[in-house]
Amino acid sequence: MADPPKFTIRRITPEEKPPSEPTVPIPPPPIKQEQTPPPPSKTPIPQPLLDTSTGGYFCSVNSVLAFLGSVFGTRLSETAAVRRTPQGTWWAEVAVSHERIAPLIWTAGGRPFARENQLWVALSLSGDLPPDDSNRSKLDISSWTIVDLAELLAEASLPPSRYRGASVLDVITPGSLGRWILRRATALGLEVTLTPAVQKPLNNQQQKDSGVLLMQLRYALRQASGLSPGNRTIPAALVHRLTSLPYTIVAASSTDSERGRILVDVRQRLSLAPSLIEPMIPESEIWVLGTADVGNWRLTTTGNQVDGSLLLDAPQLPQAKAPSQTTAQLPAPIPVQLVPRPGTGRQVDAVLLDDTELSWVRNLLMGRPIGEMAFLLPGAGYHLLTAPGGLPAQIPLGIPLVWIGPSALYLELGMDFYPPLPDAARQQRFHLNSQTAVVVARNQTYRFNTAQMTPVWALWVGEAPKVQEGLSAQGKKLLNSIPQPLQQQESKKGILSIFKPKQVKRDEGVGLLEQAQKAELKGDLVKAAALLEKAGYAGQAGRLYERMATGGR
Repeated sequence: MADPPKFTIRRITPEEKPPSEPTVPIPPPPIKQEQTPPPPSKTPIPQPLLDTSTGGYFCSVNSVLAFLGSVFGTRLSETAAVRRTPQGTWWAEVAVSHERIAPLIWTAGGRPFARENQLWVALSLSGDLPPDDSNRSKLDISSWTIVDLAELLAEASLPPSRYRGASVLDVITPGSLGRWILRRATALGLEVTLTPAVQKPLNNQQQKDSGVLLMQLRYALRQASGLSPGNRTIPAALVHRLTSLPYTIVAASSTDSERGRILVDVRQRLSLAPSLIEPMIPESEIWVLGTADVGNWRLTTTGNQVDGSLLLDAPQLPQAKAPSQTTAQLPAPIPVQLVPRPGTGRQVDAVLLDDTELSWVRNLLMGRPIGEMAFLLPGAGYHLLTAPGGLPAQIPLGIPLVWIGPSALYLELGMDFYPPLPDAARQQRFHLNSQTAVVVARNQTYRFNTAQMTPVWALWVGEAPKVQEGLSAQGKKLLNSIPQPLQQQESKKGILSIFKPKQVKRDEGVGLLEQAQKAELKGDLVKAAALLEKAGYAGQAGRLYERMATGGR
């Protein structure tokens, strides 16, 4: 995408100025002349010499600005020449044919003209030249004063407006009011920067330069509420107080990142877009358009930007007296207690059973898959039932527990500590180590020895039937009847070699479960999860990985 053109209102050079002729200027339009048209003639009338320039006669400077805004905004031209008539009215011309530009002149409240030789001829309402040369009213503008953009803006009376909210404001004020504005703005949490500057009238009138402060107010980049500066606007109450100060202009910046080249008071609005005017402003100047009582100014900065917070004095705080005692005493500690924590829908990791419930759970687990992987830690009157990765099924007996760590620390489901205990406090207060498991429930806390861990199936599995060994006399006789080489060959391919791998794999899986449970009770969840995956219990391993990710909370 091509860069937009930079528009300038250029002065007409001496080469472009039409030579003065002893022509009496014709009063400005509307022009009405009634003359009898000449009789038709067969001799062709010579056509006047016309160029592609079009002029507009305007009664007010606001109409001129409206016309220039439409020309620049539609990119019909990048230059224009503006003049002031002796009667105080205005003239603007652009190098565009009247067929294209005349409708915009009419719309802005002006009268279009086309240049014929060195004079200007008024166009009809339809935008055409009068057909007869005798009916043409001509203007000579060579003696009218040429004005630049700054003088044009200085003469304009901008339409009224009101403050609509802005995240950045520029304030131009005398230095004597700067400290009051600084204190009020910083009290509201605003960041304030100050730049010294000098100002002179925008219309180039001879007047001594005066010093002012150019202050910029914005919200801090980081707010405690988490809102970015673009989401907050400076309060209207502060803006109202600032606009009530004498010789003060409050302008909303055209951009939040840096100060614009033209600043307009918030109580009025500009007829042209700032993006069209700012490329025409010199790099060293800032144009300020204030209200009628303050005026319009050119600003030139004379120093670097200063952080306003550096100009405020720190509050005087009373000096604290040192304590007379050499050793400070800590406040009384808060006793640790269990309190309900609603909304806990976690899965149960273990169950605390008393002696009576232990006999009931035997019949419940007998013949079920959980009976093959659960383990029991016996205790004095209470027993801990758990499994690697947590119990895979709900147990409708005992007190449900969840693992909270570190090591093997279990807490009653739906409860939590008050005050909250970090891991180091739990480790110290409950004396956790790799040989014990601790259960904390309401009004009771128990410690179990992990060395006494036993499979839960030991609750119902008694002594195995007696296994008969050896050979009977008939068996020995039958075995001796087989040749010795054949016996050795068959023993290598026999039933033992067929079924032994399967039996070894099952024994290995049972051992992995026990190792995983011991690793979990020691707090080594990574090793426990790896052993469960190796044993084929991917779901239980996943629960351990989830527990590691959430920290057991």
